[in-house]
Amino acid sequence: MQHVSDLEGAPFVATARRGAYGATQEIELASGERMAAERIVAGFEEILPARFAIFDTGMRGDSLNIDLYGYDPEQAVAIVQIRHFFRRYQNGYANVHKDYVLIGRNEETKALFRHPVSAHAIHAAIRKDGTDPVAPIRAAQRWMWGVTDAQLMAGIRQGDILIVPARGRPAKAERTEAESVLVGGTHEVHAMAFCRDAKGIVYALGPTVRHTKGQHLAAYGDGDFWHSIRVGREADTWEWGKRLGD
Repeated sequence: MQHVSDLEGAPFVATARRGAYGATQEIELASGERMAAERIVAGFEEILPARFAIFDTGMRGDSLNIDLYGYDPEQAVAIVQIRHFFRRYQNGYANVHKDYVLIGRNEETKALFRHPVSAHAIHAAIRKDGTDPVAPIRAAQRWMWGVTDAQLMAGIRQGDILIVPARGRPAKAERTEAESVLVGGTHEVHAMAFCRDAKGIVYALGPTVRHTKGQHLAAYGDGDFWHSIRVGREADTWEWGKRLGD
């Protein structure tokens, strides 16, 4: 169980140096240590497709490249772009497919995961503050769980589930008569009461969340009051950026 880190007023973590298209080239940590993007990406290479470039004499073929767009050294997660370039006909048009994925390690098993996220959210964060390598991470997580910065900071994470303290039971919520509710396929929520809002989001009173496969530690709400249980949504992807792990 862990609170998602950072947000407004957080101490300096790192500074990013970016290229022309927003990709991170180098990160300088608060300690002064400099980390090349390639070094950071190498720590996650097992969950990423291998780079390649295969073209014939007519320049027909494919290439795959990976670039770093965000990094949070405290959460040990990164965002990378997987870029597939291909041309099928000599002198034909080039095609480019891009996927953006949040990558990191399971807090319990240490297994790597890959979660496709919104390109729009990432680039909006970079336009707002291109020097902060953590900003795209926060933007992707806000998009995943449909939360504000304050909710993200207060939330408790279990894999791709975020438990968010709520002000109370939402208006016009439909009560669910159950002792437990399964969310995200593998996260079993136990609570004193349940309801769902108009968007279908589960709210639980004093929740405990357990992973049915035992891949995450049990997570608990911050008290015997209402919490929303947010399942991380996934962006649509091309061939190379599909979700892996949890």
